[in-house]
Amino acid sequence: MYATPTGTPPAGCLRIAPPTGQRVLDGSVLEGVFMDTGTGNPRSGMFGNVRRYADGSPRFHEGIDIAPLQPWRRNTAPTDTVRAAADGLIVYLNRCDRNESLYGNYAVLTHDVPDFGPVYTLYAHLNRFDTAVRAGQTVRAGQPLGVLGHTPDIPLGRSHLHFEFGIMLNRFYPLIDPQHGVWNGANLLGIDPCLVFAEQRRKGYVDVAALFRSLPPAMTVALPATVLNRLDILKRHPRLRPVGTGSHLAVTFSCEGIPTAVRAFTPDRPTPFGALLSHDPAEIRRGRPFVAGGRLTERGRTLLVNLLAAPGHIPEDGALSEIA
Repeated sequence: MYATPTGTPPAGCLRIAPPTGQRVLDGSVLEGVFMDTGTGNPRSGMFGNVRRYADGSPRFHEGIDIAPLQPWRRNTAPTDTVRAAADGLIVYLNRCDRNESLYGNYAVLTHDVPDFGPVYTLYAHLNRFDTAVRAGQTVRAGQPLGVLGHTPDIPLGRSHLHFEFGIMLNRFYPLIDPQHGVWNGANLLGIDPCLVFAEQRRKGYVDVAALFRSLPPAMTVALPATVLNRLDILKRHPRLRPVGTGSHLAVTFSCEGIPTAVRAFTPDRPTPFGALLSHDPAEIRRGRPFVAGGRLTERGRTLLVNLLAAPGHIPEDGALSEIA
């Protein structure tokens, strides 16, 4: 069972619980816990490059797909209650299951973590929301949000809860795409929820600050120090504020695309905007394809676009002209 001590967790820490009746979400048990993509392999419902596009290239999955509790017949709609995984605030409810979002009916909650900043949890594919649920509502861990489902167009036999845990990239993201505001999936960067649940089981809380710091570096990109005030993520996560002084910033990203460190420096040679300073091919293969052939890919450039968008710096045609 998950440890549930009382009292306030240490600074930088959060208590989290399974969002459905499934109790073992640390990855130690797969069968009957994670919903497969139709292959019969429950690993395809886990986090990371566990899927493939039609051309065979890796397809990154940014959450875990939690199956209904067994026994369950695949020709009937499950009735599992989806609950808030931690104390927090409901910041977004998408009640229109037929739109451009692949999430269907989904809810986003934020959770303030002292000495780190806000994190989000996301609950997708719900059949319906609880009648009492409203955006702007404060909730306690375990409070019902709705019923697990298969919206917008998942086969009934693969009903599941898609669950994410992560951080928001940029409060100005709607300048790029107003669909779903800041809670657009492209603006949400998740880490493996299994890591989160594993730490909760071990300690009785999740050291969020340490968990994000422990993400291995996948790539480091150079930006001019003049963009410092455009990095909205630094305002919400002050631990990322750059150390040192210099004309440039070296921004390190995890394989999920999450900025994990910012360092000021002055290069000894001309350094283009968005120049790739270093990367770890093994880490890149574990996450999204931000780098190929020693250069940022279109996806890597888009990550910088999303990170740097700000009033007065609205990207045109999905790209910032400064990026090399």
